[in-house]
Amino acid sequence: MKAGDKYTVDITSVGMDGEGVARVDGIVVFVPKTLLFEQAIVEITEVKKSFAKAKVIKLLKASDKRVQPKCPLCFKCGGCETLHIDYDEQLEIKRNAVKNCIDKTCGIDCAVAPTVASPNIYHYRNKIQLPITRQNGKAIGGYFAPNTHVPVASSLRGEGGCCALNSEGIQGVVDAFLEYIDERGISTYDEKSHSGLVRHLVVRKVGETFSICVVVNGDSLPNYKALVKRLEERGYKFSLYISINKKRTNVIMGEKTVTLFGKDTLEGEALGVKFAVSPQSFMQVNDEVRDLIYSKVGEIIKASEIENVVDAYSGIGIMSNIFAGFCEKVYAVEIVKEAVENSKQLAKLNGNSHKIISICGDCARELPPLIARLDKSIVVLDPPRKGCDESVLESILKSMPTKIIYISCNPATLARDIKRLLEKYEIESVTPYDMFPQTKHIETLICLKRKKTM
Repeated sequence: MKAGDKYTVDITSVGMDGEGVARVDGIVVFVPKTLLFEQAIVEITEVKKSFAKAKVIKLLKASDKRVQPKCPLCFKCGGCETLHIDYDEQLEIKRNAVKNCIDKTCGIDCAVAPTVASPNIYHYRNKIQLPITRQNGKAIGGYFAPNTHVPVASSLRGEGGCCALNSEGIQGVVDAFLEYIDERGISTYDEKSHSGLVRHLVVRKVGETFSICVVVNGDSLPNYKALVKRLEERGYKFSLYISINKKRTNVIMGEKTVTLFGKDTLEGEALGVKFAVSPQSFMQVNDEVRDLIYSKVGEIIKASEIENVVDAYSGIGIMSNIFAGFCEKVYAVEIVKEAVENSKQLAKLNGNSHKIISICGDCARELPPLIARLDKSIVVLDPPRKGCDESVLESILKSMPTKIIYISCNPATLARDIKRLLEKYEIESVTPYDMFPQTKHIETLICLKRKKTM
């Protein structure tokens, strides 16, 4: 088998990322954009030692779970991997992905609840990060085409097209910005030559207000007042920032952010908790599913009747303030000093200063003595995609909190960490939440309790 070979294949299973899986002469072949029980003519695009990848040349037999994609860019843009799949089937694929990952990694038969659906399956994204470039002399912004660093324009300016996932108004902000840099002749970044000014546009919607951050390979944004005027004329409420990033890196945001217009932070509310976010702040991209997850965690805390909650990776403290409504004390552990200060301000804003104790430090160092001095405690883990550091898991296994609640956006690292924790804990529940409809990504909430023999 080699790249370029063509085969007629039957899709007999589904991979971890929702892609179809076929077999050719005993070799596993992953075929994106295909569904279970479909038949297709495919072309091999890559051959590895134990598997191959292929693309569809012609679909011979379609699944009844296949639907007409809402966006004409579905198979070109990398923003939506599953827009062509019936939504109920998407939910089942994601549930199976979580289960298969845990089962395979941990060597168990894990009970996984049905995936909790998103109330909105289109136009739910409250934040986008688009690379900005030029194609045929015209500025464009869009997600990279699959397996490339080539953006696909997310909008057909002047033709009424726009991304199916962006919250209302976001695409209009993008279009206004692209028109502005075209009219002003502002250069866009070329990663090969490390030249050009505008690298990314980061837009977040908080309530009805927009945070607009332009990532620049420089120190300023020329004629930015023209952009402000354009947005004001179109009725937008917004703040405008630049993030200075002069490094050769794939990291989007720079270390310094400057407010050009409006407020340094935008104010919002989640489950009755008031918050303020800056362009650098982390927030879940789907407000409604975020609230479903945080509400469920609150229910678990309340039902446990355990008074002490440790919010590891607490960030600016939104979850800490939510948890404060269900327990006596919340210990918010965060390593970033600025985030800890924000967390203290947030606790004060919400009247929870007496219930939330902010701790600035590494979870691996802070958790053992903290949990050891608490009679009973629940530890809430919400780490980045890479999962928990081994030192954090080790510290939890040594200090043995009563319960662990783990929120994850990556089934692979979640399963890896759960396997480690199963040395002394057992799984109470596993529930996937569809934070990212029309994509392969999934959020999972797991609750673990200490084994009775411990």
